[in-house]
Amino acid sequence: MNRMILCIFGAIIITACNNSTKQTEAKAAPPALSIRTGMAISEDTARLAQLIDLKKYPTTGAVFKWNGQTTEGLEAVLFYDEKTYAAILTAYMNAGFPKGNYSREQFDFPWLDSAQHAELHFSKPDYKGTPDIFLGTRDKGMLWFLDKKVLLKIQP
Repeated sequence: MNRMILCIFGAIIITACNNSTKQTEAKAAPPALSIRTGMAISEDTARLAQLIDLKKYPTTGAVFKWNGQTTEGLEAVLFYDEKTYAAILTAYMNAGFPKGNYSREQFDFPWLDSAQHAELHFSKPDYKGTPDIFLGTRDKGMLWFLDKKVLLKIQP
């Protein structure tokens, strides 16, 4: 009787151990964004840092849409902590807060989540965005400031 209980108990332990390894294998990280034609959405800030300068003002996260080849047409939402976001705003004030002449529709990316979409549409009606002075987009970057977020669009 004891042998039978030990055999059943041993089978349960072996089965449980096999199931736990299968679950960890299923939770593998998603593959990195590969370079290809067509647009893809990514949260890989290391890849984004290869496209724009994130060294001076590092993000806490980002979501971006990229064609996989050049920065032209890049769309991104850059998330910042309060300290970094304040430093960015200070840099813009020190630069005379350059004004853009953009419309909020230019930043209404179809892939924005509903909260970001609402925040964009409820931003100040007289705000027209700003040109990039800190991401190294060579005067092609258009920015729209939200609460601790920056929407970026790089003109083709």
